[in-house]
Amino acid sequence: MASSEADSRLKQVLAPSLEKIIKNGSWRKHSKLAHECKSLVDKLSSPNPYPLSSPESPTAGDASASSAAGPVYDGGAHEYSVADSEVILSPFVKACSSGNPKIAEAGVDCIQKLISHGYLRGEADPDGSLPESKLLAGLIDSVCKCVESISDEGIELLVLKTLLSAVTSTSLRIHGDCLLQIVRTCYDIYLGSKNVVNQTTAKASLIQMLVIVFRRMEADSSTVPVQPIVVAELMEAPEAADGDPGMTVFVQGFITKIMQDIDGVLNPVPLPEKGSGAVPVHDGAFESRINATVEGTNPADLLDSTDKDMLDAKYWEISMYKTALEGRKGELDGEDGAAIVGMPERDDDLEVQIGNKLRRDAFLVFRALCKLSMK
Repeated sequence: MASSEADSRLKQVLAPSLEKIIKNGSWRKHSKLAHECKSLVDKLSSPNPYPLSSPESPTAGDASASSAAGPVYDGGAHEYSVADSEVILSPFVKACSSGNPKIAEAGVDCIQKLISHGYLRGEADPDGSLPESKLLAGLIDSVCKCVESISDEGIELLVLKTLLSAVTSTSLRIHGDCLLQIVRTCYDIYLGSKNVVNQTTAKASLIQMLVIVFRRMEADSSTVPVQPIVVAELMEAPEAADGDPGMTVFVQGFITKIMQDIDGVLNPVPLPEKGSGAVPVHDGAFESRINATVEGTNPADLLDSTDKDMLDAKYWEISMYKTALEGRKGELDGEDGAAIVGMPERDDDLEVQIGNKLRRDAFLVFRALCKLSMK
């Protein structure tokens, strides 16, 4: 059973948000959500709260899923199962899609705190084989879609804070489609927000994410230290001259606090992958011409639509495929191999052709931003 101290820490994060959802919910429209929140509060306050899930819940009905360790982890001796984790996270996922700004704010805020305090672990992958991967992917998806259903400047900032925390986290691993969804959401806020502070914050958040993704690719490690960006250096000359100095200070504080709140980012403790005793180390895999190109690239330039960006992106894409195909040269020999080589490149082949997730993330993000900048 988890220690009382660990239980108390997790409850201190969950309870205020649950109470806020209950308080701001409409009795008719949000009655089920309010009931679910009250039930979770009662279970967390119980002397013997485990298990949190009921035998009737869909996940609890699956014996393997019910007993497997879930993504919620409070640091205590007790490990929450996937079913228990679903019970904990479900109210906040529903709060994000409620359409009510106050309820959504409570949901997104709690998710951000769970990430920044290290209470969520595992890899978010909508196509993953593990139940925890789909659960985490659904959590990220609910945060991203929150800004689509609610037009609120406060929600925009909170979503940016949560998404940057997720990408920065070393216990919650964001790759592939989830990472692209986060990038698209930040880019949409950057383009669509009516608040100039939110636009600048979205731009700075995107660039900080780029720095994190490329730094991890270079080191071939998800636990490499990453420093906060200097927001003042991102401001173009006209913006720096006409802009509000207070805005730069605010955005810098926003980025710096998130980076410092994530445990282990500035002074990381290497965390092995779940089920593995090995710690990722740098193996020199990226000491190549591609890596040299990345080191000489100003991340801020990736947000600008220029011919040079598109040429660089195409060069990167060709180099990626060339490297991948050379590694599979033996598999592609013969008539069948020739046919495969002659086939057009498809996005759904990336998982096979770029096996290293950190390298694939860098490629996908770079290409996505170049495509978005052309819209």
